[in-house]
Amino acid sequence: MNDILNFKSITTYRLKLPMKFNFKTAKGEVKERETIVICIEDQQGYVGYGECVAFTDPFYTAETVDTCWKKLVDDYIFNLRLMRPKPLMTYVRQLQFWLNRDHMPMTIAAVENALINLHCERLGVNSVSYIMGQPLQDTIESGVVIGDVPMEQLLDTVEAHVANGCKRIKLKVNPTDGYERVSIIRKQYPNLVLAADANQSYSYDDIDKVRQFNDLKLACVEEPFAMTTLQSYKEWKWECLNNDDWNIETPICLDESILGYDDLSYAIEYGLIDVLNIKVGRMGGLVPTKAAINLCRESHIPYWIGSMVESGVSKMLHAQLAALGDSYMAGDLSDSNRYFERDLIYPDLTFKDGVMHVPDGDGLGVTVFDDRLEAYCVEKRTL
Repeated sequence: MNDILNFKSITTYRLKLPMKFNFKTAKGEVKERETIVICIEDQQGYVGYGECVAFTDPFYTAETVDTCWKKLVDDYIFNLRLMRPKPLMTYVRQLQFWLNRDHMPMTIAAVENALINLHCERLGVNSVSYIMGQPLQDTIESGVVIGDVPMEQLLDTVEAHVANGCKRIKLKVNPTDGYERVSIIRKQYPNLVLAADANQSYSYDDIDKVRQFNDLKLACVEEPFAMTTLQSYKEWKWECLNNDDWNIETPICLDESILGYDDLSYAIEYGLIDVLNIKVGRMGGLVPTKAAINLCRESHIPYWIGSMVESGVSKMLHAQLAALGDSYMAGDLSDSNRYFERDLIYPDLTFKDGVMHVPDGDGLGVTVFDDRLEAYCVEKRTL
C-alpha cells in the first residue's frame, strides 16, 4: 500500500467526560474532563484518532479547550482538507510549520497523532513503535498521581494504591503543607519510589521549603518554582549557584516549562533540568516527542512518561512510550476506571498487581468506541 493519505472526512468532537472524583493540584481543579478528539477517515475506510489534551482553564499552559477548538475547526482542519493527498511526513512538516508559527503544541499534537494513527493502521504497524523505531516491552508498571486530597485521607489513599501493587507514588504539593504531606508518606513507606509535583507553586523566596525535600530521598520534585521564563529561571539559579546558595539535592524535573525541543535544549545546555517529564501533547506530537527522548538519551538526562487526566485515546500513547524500556521511573499511568466510569477505548488501561500488558497492535493498538464519542459529544464538526 502506498503512503499517500487521501482523506474522506475529518471529524472533530468536543467531549465532556464525567469524572469519578475531582482532581486537585496547586494550580487548578478538574471536575469534568472536557477534551477534543479528532477522527480522520481515508478513502479506503481506515480511521485514525488523536486527542487534544488541553484543559478547560489555562492553569497548566496557555492552551485551553476553547482556544484549541477554534484553531482546529477554523484553521488547521480546514487547511488540511484543502491540501492535495500527500505522504504522512509532508503533513507532519506542515504541522511543524504551524507549531512554530502559533505555539499551540497540544492542538498540533491532536492532528499529528490522528494522522500517524491513520498511516500506521494502513501499514499494519503500531504508531509508537513505528515513530520511535524500536519495539515495545510487553508490560509496564503503574504510577499513581495523588492530588491535593485532605491530609486526613492521604495515608489511606496511598495505602490503597500500594496494596494494589503500585510501586511509585507522586504527590501534588504546595508551599503550605507540601513537606508535611511527603514526609508522612516517606515515614510509612521508606522504600517506596516517591516523587512530588508542585506545579510551579513555590516562589523563589520559598527555596528553603524546596530544600526541605532533600532528606526524603525523592525520585524528583517536579516544577517546584513559579518561573516566568526559562531564561529568568536560569539567571536566578545561576545567581544562587554563584553565591553557594542553591543546595537543592533532590533532582529537579521539568514539565510544563518545556514546551518543545528548543526549550529542552536550552534547559539542558544551562543545567536547569535533571529529569524530564514527557507528555506527547505538551511536546507537540509523537515526532517532537521522539526528538526530545533522543536528546535526553544523548545528553544523559533521564526521562519518564507523564499524562494529562486524559482519555485512553491519548493515554495509550503514553503507556506505549513507557514501554520503550529506559524510563527513569514508572509513569503517571494507572487504571482508566480510576478516573472514568467508561473510557473511550478497548482494552482500556488496566493494571493487575501494579502491572499492565501493553497493547501493541496496529495504529493506536486499541479500539476506539465511536458510540461513546457520540454519547459524550457536546459539539461536532465534519469536513
